Amino acid sequence: MKKQFLPLLIVALLFVFSSRGHCNNLEEIVITGSSDNFKIDTITGKKLFAIIKVNPIQPLFGEIPFSFELFLHKERSIQFQLGLIFPFPEKSMARKFFEESGENGEVSSSGLVSYRKSPYNNYGLSLKFELRKYGKYYYHGPQIMYKNCFYKNSIFSIYDGYQTESKFSNIIGFGYILGRQNDRRNIVFDWYGCIGFRYRVMLINVLKIQDGQSYYPNSKEFINTFYPFINLGLRLGIKLWKTNQT
Repeated sequence: MKKQFLPLLIVALLFVFSSRGHCNNLEEIVITGSSDNFKIDTITGKKLFAIIKVNPIQPLFGEIPFSFELFLHKERSIQFQLGLIFPFPEKSMARKFFEESGENGEVSSSGLVSYRKSPYNNYGLSLKFELRKYGKYYYHGPQIMYKNCFYKNSIFSIYDGYQTESKFSNIIGFGYILGRQNDRRNIVFDWYGCIGFRYRVMLINVLKIQDGQSYYPNSKEFINTFYPFINLGLRLGIKLWKTNQT
């Protein structure tokens, strides 16, 4: 149970750290104001045009995301994110939570907690696109995401035997994001929450089921799922400046 609270503890510590010192500098540069000069650093004469970011929490869930936010005119920006999805070791506690939560301690292939829906046994890529509008204190805007994840020829224990299968998932999502950015000198803290819906198309290819001395032929099944989602998180970024030509 202590491991389940580790991500929340990390987020809390980062929030306390980011709230100290120069926590309102980015408001003066990025958030406050509605003219073309609201991103100007009057001391250096440079203009903020982009921020590159990483998510320090998401690797705990099997994904390493990289984001790039590009500022447009006035209060608007667009953000692109690319995530690399990787499986956890087979003996990790996080992965075992999904693979040993079925009936009689066996793996579960269906239900809310199942190895087929586990974020810890997949390879893949994820893409996100956000169109942001900044206000005085917060930003908001629509988010579109796509995720492709899979595992191939994976073996799971079932009752008195084993099952070998491959899974291929394509997920499309639409949501609305609300967040706030502050900074500590050149480091940006991007706190956000997003709510929306996702549509998942999952192909399950059961290659072999071995139950004692019996073998079953392979089979394929498509599973379509439409479900809501909520995301809460933090991105850490570095500001990129350019010389102001105006």
